[in-house]
Amino acid sequence: MQSYGSAVNNRRFGSGNKVLHNVVGGSIGVLEGNGSDLRVGLALQSFSNGREWMHEPLRLTVVIAAPQEAIDSVIANHQQVRELVDNAWIHLFQLEDKGHISQRRQDTTWQLVR
Repeated sequence: MQSYGSAVNNRRFGSGNKVLHNVVGGSIGVLEGNGSDLRVGLALQSFSNGREWMHEPLRLTVVIAAPQEAIDSVIANHQQVRELVDNAWIHLFQLEDKGHISQRRQDTTWQLVR
């Protein structure tokens, strides 16, 4: 999450420009310049050469071998899991008995995978 957050919103979750960093407490974090909030994410230079991203940030893909009803029950009964799935923080797939991915949950509904 540190890598993903730093890449998609470096101003909020990253640590800005590493040229301006002052290390705090050995490894606690950095200050940007001589007076800023503590920054604990990764520097912008970790993801960009100044013109383009060096890699695309990816979200976690979760594949579950269970009946759809059981997966839906877990999602319905656990708010944190529901938020991860419904807000597309993770990509959720259902694995059928023969070992093939059969469905993907997207936009709060299941869709067949071909």
